[in-house]
Amino acid sequence: MAGHRYPAKKTNFSERLLECNGLREAGFDRWAFHPGMLFRAREKWWGDRGTRPSPHEGIDLCLYTNEPGHLLKLDESTRIPVMFDGEVTKIEKDYLGQSVYVSHGTDDGHGRRLWTMYGHMRPSDHIKPGERVRQGDIIASLTEKRGKTTGPRPHLHLTMAWVSQERAFRELNWETLHDPGIAILLDPLNAMDCPYRILDPDASLESC
Repeated sequence: MAGHRYPAKKTNFSERLLECNGLREAGFDRWAFHPGMLFRAREKWWGDRGTRPSPHEGIDLCLYTNEPGHLLKLDESTRIPVMFDGEVTKIEKDYLGQSVYVSHGTDDGHGRRLWTMYGHMRPSDHIKPGERVRQGDIIASLTEKRGKTTGPRPHLHLTMAWVSQERAFRELNWETLHDPGIAILLDPLNAMDCPYRILDPDASLESC
């Protein structure tokens, strides 16, 4: 369907995330996702495991398994690279803590440009709106804060979308991402070349 295509070249985001945080040396084998962490999920993966107010706009990166199969989690020291070359367009304080928005040079031929958005962040000191970034540059680290309505932390909320060039700067935020006149959401996993597993929906995440 027009407007729903993915960039032709997959991002090395996952590999760069592993590299800059020493996760390979820690025995990383693959990412792990509770079903509620996935794109378009309706259920929560925290608290009462109830229903989200709207479908999940992206994915939550939090858990991984090592080679023996033990479930491990990212911590607040985790450094976050940018997925593609682009420009930091805005940094906002919101209900996710702080979020970093990056516009990329790729367009879909229908007036929309590729954007990625990173939630639950502590932006790096040098990252400001207007800053040009290259794929793999570190833009932030995870925040250690916790919230009642957005899941336990630290974890990365990662969103990818084709965004209307006419409306992006005026109107784009986490709520308006659900407006198809503003954004067409994409599943970040489809642009990432990485192994992963889906956990049992009833699995306890409290001890990991």
